[in-house]
Amino acid sequence: MDIIDNVMEEYDELRERYTRLEEIASEIIEQAAGDEKNGVMQVTHRIKTRESVRGKLHKKPEKYTSLEKMTDILGYRIVCYFSDQVDEIAAKLSAALDVDRDLSTDKRAAIAPDAFGYLSLHYICRLPGDKGFPEDLSHLPFEIQIRSSLQHTWAEIEHDLGYKTKFGVPRDVRREFSRVAGLLELADEAFVHIRSRISEYQKELYEQISNDQAESYHLDLVSLKLYLQHSHLMTGFMDEIRQITGASIIDTDPESALEKLDYLGIKTLGDMNELVETERQHALQMIRDLLGDGDIEELISTVGIYYLCRSRLVYGDYDSKAIAGFLRLSDSNEENVRKQTAYLLKKRAHS
Repeated sequence: MDIIDNVMEEYDELRERYTRLEEIASEIIEQAAGDEKNGVMQVTHRIKTRESVRGKLHKKPEKYTSLEKMTDILGYRIVCYFSDQVDEIAAKLSAALDVDRDLSTDKRAAIAPDAFGYLSLHYICRLPGDKGFPEDLSHLPFEIQIRSSLQHTWAEIEHDLGYKTKFGVPRDVRREFSRVAGLLELADEAFVHIRSRISEYQKELYEQISNDQAESYHLDLVSLKLYLQHSHLMTGFMDEIRQITGASIIDTDPESALEKLDYLGIKTLGDMNELVETERQHALQMIRDLLGDGDIEELISTVGIYYLCRSRLVYGDYDSKAIAGFLRLSDSNEENVRKQTAYLLKKRAHS
C-alpha cells in the first residue's frame, strides 16, 4: 500500500470524527465571530470530499505523508464587510479556540511587495483542550480563512480565471493583475475611511441636534434618522400624536420620506424645523379627524412627516398638478392620485 492509499485510509477512518467536529466548531465560530451587526457578511464551511483529498495528495504527495499534515480537511471561511474587521474577528476566534501560530499564515503580510494577489488571514485551529470537548476530536486541526468582501471577490475571480501565481499568468497581463489588486486594496482602505467619516458625522450631528443647533445640515438618511430621534421639536410633535391616537410608535427607516421632503423644497434640518413649526397645528388637526378614535394600536415613526407634508400640500401654494405629482411619488394608481388630490383641494377650500 503506497502513501496515498495510507492517507486515504486515514481519511475514511476519521471522516465521522470530522463530522462531529464540524458541528461543535461551527457553533463556537458563529458565537465568537458574530453576525451582521459585528461586521460578518457570511460564514461558510465544508469537509473535503474523498475526491478532493485524493486530488490534493496527487498534486503534493511529498508534503502530505499523513492526514494530520492536511490541516484543511474541515475548512471555514468568514467574510466581513471591512478589512479592519478581519483582525477584530481573528481576536475573538483566538479567545475561543486554540490557534496554532506556527501553522497559521497571515497571507496579507506574507505576499511579496512586487507580487500580485489579494489574500486573507488563515488560522489553523483546534478545539480548546480545557473546555470538556471530546478527547478524540481535540487533536484534529481545522482551517479558518478570514477576509474582507473585496478580498473575497478577488480570490473568487482569481480562482475562476485559474491563475494563482505570477508564473501562471501570461506576461502581458501580469501588470494588469497587479494594478487590479492595488485598486482593491485602496478600495478596502477607502471603505474603512468612509465608515469612519460617517461615524464621526453621526456623533457630530447628534450633538448639534440635541443642542438645537443643526439647522444648516443637509437632509440625508443619517441626518433625518437622528432628527426624528433627537430633535426636541420633532419628538415633542410625536408625543402629541401619541396622546391623540393612543398608539405606540414603531421605528422605521425614513428613506422613502426624503424624496417627498425634497419635492416640497425641504433641503436642510432648518427647513424641517420650519415645516414642523408652520404645519404642526394643521397636521395635528388632520390626525384628530382621521386617527383620533383610538382604533389604531401602532403607527410608524414617519407618520409625523406624512401629515406635515399633507398639511403643507393643503395650506401651501400648490396647484392640483403639483399635488398630484407629490402623490405619485408613493402611489402609481392614477385613480387614487385623482381622488386624493381632490380630497386635499376640498380640504383647502373648507379651511
